[in-house]
Amino acid sequence: MSNKKIIIVPANISGNALMPEPSVKFIPEWYRSLARHGTSNDQKELSPVNEYGSDGAVVATKMCMPFYDAITSGYMACLDDDLIIKLDNEGFPTLSWGSDNLLIDKRPTIEVAVPHEHHPLHFGWRMNFYYETPKDYSLLITHPMNRFDLPFTTMSGIVDSDIWGLPVFVAFFLKRNFEGVILKGTPIMQLIPIKRDSWTLEIDRSEKTYEKHDFAAEKRRSRIYGYYKKNIWQNKKYGKN
Repeated sequence: MSNKKIIIVPANISGNALMPEPSVKFIPEWYRSLARHGTSNDQKELSPVNEYGSDGAVVATKMCMPFYDAITSGYMACLDDDLIIKLDNEGFPTLSWGSDNLLIDKRPTIEVAVPHEHHPLHFGWRMNFYYETPKDYSLLITHPMNRFDLPFTTMSGIVDSDIWGLPVFVAFFLKRNFEGVILKGTPIMQLIPIKRDSWTLEIDRSEKTYEKHDFAAEKRRSRIYGYYKKNIWQNKKYGKN
């Protein structure tokens, strides 16, 4: 399999803005510190397999490879400077930072499409770099996946970056009641190259298809845990020259 290349060009050659890095470098500490296994919330007696083929009350927190793939896919753009958040007398946030880099843009207040428990103030992360993907590849720009611990939520968008790769302001909203410092180097948006293809949806209710999936479920039950990681999962590689 040949490596595809995403090209990143600093918007200011002489500037010191942080450039995107492979997302695998930003695995959060709370994920690293998770136990490999735990018990379910109801703390029922452990049962290896239930009727749905799962691990019963055993929760394989570190064995969920789809979760791992989500947080490590693509590249991460990070905050260029410490971002200081203060709340004014009415409880609305004011933002400041110390560098000369353009970090944040404030947009008009909006009342729709605001994430729950966030200020209805539309801000934008400044992208201080150009980006280019190979032909027929777009760039999914989204909130760092599964990072609900962050004090903001970045909106998602898809850019046809093989044709257009200009720096933009990526919309985000701050969580209510947060006041403090978002540190330099905090992941703020995840960049995932995706191939453009044409798709159709087919609903297949054939007996042969059900038999195939039943067989796969039986194979999955052959291990108490870790079947997907050992037999299905494919390692995804996002490197840097």
